[in-house]
Amino acid sequence: MTESAENRQIAPYPQALADLVAQTAYRPNWTVTLRDLDRGQGSEGLTLVICTMGYDSYHPERGQTYGVYHYMPVPPAAYDARTWLRWLFDQFCLVELHEAMEFFAVGGDRPYAPNHGPGRNPYVVHELGSDVDVRTSFRGVVRDQ
Repeated sequence: MTESAENRQIAPYPQALADLVAQTAYRPNWTVTLRDLDRGQGSEGLTLVICTMGYDSYHPERGQTYGVYHYMPVPPAAYDARTWLRWLFDQFCLVELHEAMEFFAVGGDRPYAPNHGPGRNPYVVHELGSDVDVRTSFRGVVRDQ
């Protein structure tokens, strides 16, 4: 396999999903669209775009002025309307999970802050450990730095 190889998948256009998206309502000032776009990092294709309007978790005093685009790649599948409906709902749940990870703080620390970096999935909860956690073996022995 060469570096120029692509992950190519083909599926029928999900008209049932498009019909659902056209009827979807959620929070005030949130929008949802279906677009064929370049998501960056060499990834492109049919994408559910959920645009949220809310608070910057690090500056909530600024009010609900913080807009974020969440790009959800659409699976190359021939689902029926009921399955697309559940998939669509699950994408909103992932955005809510992401927001919960942004805002949840204990003692000023955000132990589940999302990983936003290139190649990271910002919709997965990661346990952020301490340096001691990293240096402790499965037997409970703490290695020197």
